[in-house]
Amino acid sequence: MVTGPTSDPYIIASAALATIAILAASKRSTLDAIPTAGSTTWIGSYFFAFKSLSGASGLVQEGYDKYKNTLFKIPTLYTWIVVVSGDKLLEEMRKVPEEHLSAVVGGEDLLKLRYTVGPKITENSYHATIMRTLLNRKLAALFPVVNDEIALACDQAFLSVDHEWKSIVAIETIQKITLSGTTRIFVGLPLCRNSAWLKFCADYTTEGFKAGAKISLFPEFMWPLVAIFVTKTNNLTRQAMEYICPLIRERREKWPRDTRTENQVDRPEDFLQWLIDGGSETSEWDITQRVMSLIFPGVDAISSSLLQALYFLAAFPEYLKPLREEVESLVHEGGWTKWTMDNMYKLDSFMKESHRLGTNITGLNMIRKVLKDFTFSDGRVVPKGYYIASPPNAVHRDEELYDAANTFDPFRFARLRGQGQGGIKQRMDSSSSQYLVFGMGKHACPGRFFASIIQKAILARIVVSYDVKLDSGATFESSKVNEAGWSIDPTKILLRKRAGD
Repeated sequence: MVTGPTSDPYIIASAALATIAILAASKRSTLDAIPTAGSTTWIGSYFFAFKSLSGASGLVQEGYDKYKNTLFKIPTLYTWIVVVSGDKLLEEMRKVPEEHLSAVVGGEDLLKLRYTVGPKITENSYHATIMRTLLNRKLAALFPVVNDEIALACDQAFLSVDHEWKSIVAIETIQKITLSGTTRIFVGLPLCRNSAWLKFCADYTTEGFKAGAKISLFPEFMWPLVAIFVTKTNNLTRQAMEYICPLIRERREKWPRDTRTENQVDRPEDFLQWLIDGGSETSEWDITQRVMSLIFPGVDAISSSLLQALYFLAAFPEYLKPLREEVESLVHEGGWTKWTMDNMYKLDSFMKESHRLGTNITGLNMIRKVLKDFTFSDGRVVPKGYYIASPPNAVHRDEELYDAANTFDPFRFARLRGQGQGGIKQRMDSSSSQYLVFGMGKHACPGRFFASIIQKAILARIVVSYDVKLDSGATFESSKVNEAGWSIDPTKILLRKRAGD
């Protein structure tokens, strides 16, 4: 939830411009068989690449409109990204092994995680395995404590809200509530309620995005050097250790690792404990960096997506009543449980539709770095060193894939469920070639089930407790974002306690 790289000091951009002149010849494409969105000249491609930093180019949509279901390429400052769409080619891309088309290296390069979080995070992403197994398997058991934390955080965040409309900065409020709920599972009590810790987590995320954006202004061979001057990784890790290390020491003393099968009394059920018990790292520095890698960029992605749903709700308050009726009916029947969340079909559909059209969805995802020359079935080759990606924004607005694709229809997926058109397929945490929010295949976001239930739990709390609308004079835009997904308009919304309470 930070602004894009163009908001940083001009000296950095000036240095990047100087390198462009040196590298102009080297950027000439070896992808001549793949059509180009935008200009085909190197001067023109740099013009569009710079425009894309502020989200103004529309290159991805332009390319999709011309070359849907095939390949096209778009320029970045120093390389090209080959964009893939259509069931057939996306399926080919999904099946390619990691050592050929690397999702890990692609994501690392996009966010500069080696420099903003730490190299070990990208060299061994075992935390993703823990998320796929322990976290996803224990969601039902863990949901009550997460829900309690969300309820408390909502009460605190909206403490000043009464029966009169109150203006709030949605970004700040949603981030605080999201951090409270997610860090309850990441580090547990009492740290998840420490206001200084929560502020540090928010600042950590902001610094990570800013540093990555600065590094992106330079060619890859300069990244290690630039990172020395623009990142604060070591300093931020030391600050994080002040919060996390006392917990590590206390838990190691109380619950030694070699007794984890026999000493279960009051043993914490959170990510920190899972790292201590079963992770491959033992140093406090490494465990701390691993915890922080969950917060950046994970928590930002959760809160950004939730923010878009809240914007849509404020822009279309007529949907409050049916959402409220569904939430209250199910909570009355089953309480606040994972089962209840799973059966809120209208709320789930509202969230998925918000994701489909929301501005926080990146212009490109499923980023893969080509580690070995790759040939698609149509014979076109993407050489080693380039990137391949999918275009979620364009796919989600395709009239051939969605009826009235550019219209916000919050219950479209609930209706499809009711018509028997694949219940699981219509869920917000699903993934397919037509719904690319979480990617596809084995590299689909491992935390999407956790992220989805957190978002639904927070929105459900807001729906049953408050009326919401856009602030006077505020406008809601659903397409103001750059290809990196770094810019969200800080729209204010109005809240009041629901009428009749």
